[in-house]
Amino acid sequence: MELPYHLKALPPEALDVLRYFAQIDTSIAHADAITDGVGLTDRTFGKVIRRLVTKGYLQMDGDQAYRLSDQGKTAVEELTAYDQTAPEAKPKREIITQDIPRRLVVVTPEKLVADQPAAIHVGFHAATDDEQLDEAADVVARVSLVNGEPARPQEVAFQLGDAEDHKALTVTPGRYKCLRIRVNVFQLGPNPDDIAIAGGLYVDIDVLPQADASAGQWAAYGANITLTKTLD
Repeated sequence: MELPYHLKALPPEALDVLRYFAQIDTSIAHADAITDGVGLTDRTFGKVIRRLVTKGYLQMDGDQAYRLSDQGKTAVEELTAYDQTAPEAKPKREIITQDIPRRLVVVTPEKLVADQPAAIHVGFHAATDDEQLDEAADVVARVSLVNGEPARPQEVAFQLGDAEDHKALTVTPGRYKCLRIRVNVFQLGPNPDDIAIAGGLYVDIDVLPQADASAGQWAAYGANITLTKTLD
């Protein structure tokens, strides 16, 4: 027996949620029970539940509770029948990860001048012995401004290895007393939906109405972020 096409289109974790409903005596379950019963992270649970609700397999039923729809009950029956005839699946390989700290650094002029473009640098310190990565990490730093241009966030991508790395951007403060620079760092995984928040920081830079001697000096700001590497 083949798995129906509409179920093939669902991610494996969504099928596991439907299998969970097949194992319990009721068609309604709380979010915590589903997460624990299937073994999902909170992030994965959110993506899977949205998919199942959007596709009409589940309905929200009160505070963080979800109920099988008629379509969902049919899907559970189809999936159960398929599992009974399908060849035994090989056990999933357990994926073990390790959190790796890294130092994010933002270097800016100590003071900025209103309406004058200025370069800033966003990057990372070199890894210490305890921060070594087995392979380069795909990292994106999203830089957004308050009281300045560009109005839309700028994104800079890094193939971050163990060496230091940085990228330059241009910002232009408006006619305000300070410019806020916010940097959010994301680590990308092998799949398009694998985006993890690694950390970030924000700094407020004084803005002068016109240039003076202090405008040419530099300042550095840092914060620890957390990357993830997969262990063999």
